[in-house]
Amino acid sequence: MNHIGHQLQKIRTNREMEIENLAMLTGINADTLSAIEAGKLDVQISTLAKLSDVLNCSFSIGDVSI
Repeated sequence: MNHIGHQLQKIRTNREMEIENLAMLTGINADTLSAIEAGKLDVQISTLAKLSDVLNCSFSIGDVSI
């Protein structure tokens, strides 16, 4: 399944960015980001917006892109 966490991890690793660096840039705790990537935590739209801004990307949820 191509959940948001999988998309996030793929984008982050393609940019050769450590999770700690992403946490520092977004202000989102590294443990929270790890849980999102593992699909163990639901993601708020505001969190996706922060991640999109920092990573300069979009995320797809069904037919919707954020």
